[in-house]
Amino acid sequence: MKYATTAVLLALVVCLGTERAAHAQSVTEPAKRAKAEAKSGKDLEAYNTMRKAVLKIWDSGPLLFREALFVKGAPTGYGIYDPRPDHVFKPGEKLFIYVEPVGFTWKLKNGLNRAELVSDLVLKDSEGTVLGEQEAFGTFTFDSRDENMEVMTALTIDFTEAPAGKYVAELKFTDKLGKKSASFELPFEIKTADEDTSSTEQ
Repeated sequence: MKYATTAVLLALVVCLGTERAAHAQSVTEPAKRAKAEAKSGKDLEAYNTMRKAVLKIWDSGPLLFREALFVKGAPTGYGIYDPRPDHVFKPGEKLFIYVEPVGFTWKLKNGLNRAELVSDLVLKDSEGTVLGEQEAFGTFTFDSRDENMEVMTALTIDFTEAPAGKYVAELKFTDKLGKKSASFELPFEIKTADEDTSSTEQ
């Protein structure tokens, strides 16, 4: 059994090494081609060549988050948001979250590219104790004639009845079409006006 286990581990290492080599090759070859295209004045062709290479990395990689943060208000588009200076909220204040998912799957449906993401919410205290959960807290469906890479999602947590204290919002995103999932945590604090005053006086 010891030798069999060793053989399996070696096979896994070889497999991972082969995947990484292929991954690197999928970038270097188009980069050379795009460089030649740009040099000959074919700038649009160079851009499209590199974009196809990036989409290959996108498709073969995991689900990731380029951005995931609290913002001052509901974002109006990709990159169109105002980040909060801190993670401290007043009692009853809504929590606006801006997320840029990366690596989810596009599939053709009825002549359009479709992507489907679902996010589950888990609220915890500062010690990690789960206070509440909500499956499918956010559902996002995108239909496009392209495989867009600049995609954002926005979530709003209405935590009106929570007492002052420190908390953590954990959001798990699932790519329904690509069977990928990933999560992130955002710690935050609810502080009353009295607490703000007392902390300033100290």
